[in-house]
Amino acid sequence: MMQQLIKFLRFPTVLLPILLMTVCLSSAEEKEALEVARVGATKITAKQLHQYIAERSAEGKENAVEQGRDYLRTMIDMELLLLEAQSGDIDKSLSYIKKTNKNRRAKLVRTYQQRELKLAEIEESEIVEYVREKGFARAVRLADILLADRVQAEAVVKAIREGEDFAQVAKRLSINKKTAAKGGDMGYTTRDQMIPILQDKLYSLRVGQITEPIELNDRFAIFKILDEAPIELNPQQRMKIANEFKRMKFRDANTALVAELRVKFRLEIDRNGFDSLVEKLNRDESITTEDERNITLYRYDNGVITTGDFVDLAGDLKGNPLANITDREQAISFAERNVVANIMIMEAALHDGIDREREIAAWLEDQRRQLLIGEIRQAVLKARVSLTDDEVRKFYDDHPNKYMHPEHIEIQEILVETKAEALRLQEEIKAGSEFGDLARQHSIRSKDHRDEEGRFHIHLYEKLQFGGLVEAVAVAEIGALTGPVAVDEGFSIFKPLSKGRKRESFAEANWRVRSHVKKIKDRQAFNSYMEELRDKYRSDIHILEDQLNVALGNG
Repeated sequence: MMQQLIKFLRFPTVLLPILLMTVCLSSAEEKEALEVARVGATKITAKQLHQYIAERSAEGKENAVEQGRDYLRTMIDMELLLLEAQSGDIDKSLSYIKKTNKNRRAKLVRTYQQRELKLAEIEESEIVEYVREKGFARAVRLADILLADRVQAEAVVKAIREGEDFAQVAKRLSINKKTAAKGGDMGYTTRDQMIPILQDKLYSLRVGQITEPIELNDRFAIFKILDEAPIELNPQQRMKIANEFKRMKFRDANTALVAELRVKFRLEIDRNGFDSLVEKLNRDESITTEDERNITLYRYDNGVITTGDFVDLAGDLKGNPLANITDREQAISFAERNVVANIMIMEAALHDGIDREREIAAWLEDQRRQLLIGEIRQAVLKARVSLTDDEVRKFYDDHPNKYMHPEHIEIQEILVETKAEALRLQEEIKAGSEFGDLARQHSIRSKDHRDEEGRFHIHLYEKLQFGGLVEAVAVAEIGALTGPVAVDEGFSIFKPLSKGRKRESFAEANWRVRSHVKKIKDRQAFNSYMEELRDKYRSDIHILEDQLNVALGNG
């Protein structure tokens, strides 16, 4: 009986810390779950508010409670914008849909690739072999023969291979004026100094070999490897090559992955769809309506690739790639390179449920909300903000201390080739000779930079252009004859005439003034719009003061 009593008495001492911890955890969870505000049917919890504050690093600042209230007001404003965007069907606009699809596709494709393309750590020996194979550590001495006609170029290649001397042919026939007289000799070069189209073609050759005619800007070049020499790669070059090798391995692995997915999802091309696409492109028609965007280009299990996918992905690329597509085979080639891979990988991500994972789904939802807010803001500013030339000019005139050139130093200088000549001229100036007359007679500084008497101004950021001079001018006293100073072009003697900042002309500053005024008007218009929204949805906004105080540690 006594043992049972002792056991009973000991039990609470063991359980008590666990019970207290459970109570504390439960209390913290309940506090985080507190609803601090509501906008329409949307609740804002203490947890959401704390996360929003933490993302903006507001912790530890003074007046944390008031700052928390400010952040809550911002969160409420965002919900109001979302309500207004949805009521105006902005979430159904083509612009919003395209941006949302782009973000979603990019996230899913990137996530799937990161998981599936787990490339093994690249061994140093692989990089060494890649460097050897591609010739990165090899300089080659090249010779060329440049001709205007392919038929002539092919005849020249044949003649050289039958024994005619390359150098003699170059002297006789090459239209490359820089190298013809030297028998085509171009000197040594390295792989990374060549244009990409030549790299593999030339570095696959050994000493003494020549290329077939290569078309370059409507001319035809024949190259010969005259000699080669090993070169030492510096650490930066090795890192660049290693990164290129990794990208190549990634591309190869990605190509293999897409090939597997094409088989897995039984991808089939619809050539009729491509005919319709090319017909519209050739007529320069925009593909914007639902029917136009839904033309099928490929079919696969449970899905299709459409003209909408095609033009959207083309729009992500630089320039206007669709302008170069004139027939079906070109369109198919473009789709194979730029469309199919993205869609197949995204389909695989969806098949695996990646979009439904909590973290990914939260990211996609946040992006959707941010895009929707951005779209309504853009629509509001487009409708409410206009800018006149008079407004821009008035702002420029009203702010005389804005839009200044960087600080410059006005100098008068004589630049000569030798220090002895500079010293001689310096003594003549001290003896009373006119600085401007001597500059006119002796200075070798280009007249693109100076006037006849050697005057010009330089900026402190122009160190590369005026090597050695900027540093000396920056510390020289106004009016003091200074030098000789060794500079890149020779020896300089100079006098700083003035230092200061000159205001940009209205023409020079125009785009910056316009941008500045636009930002001001945008901010004013949007603030006014938000006031209207708060008034419009006043009855839908509820702040639960007691629970907000608890959440902010003020209750």
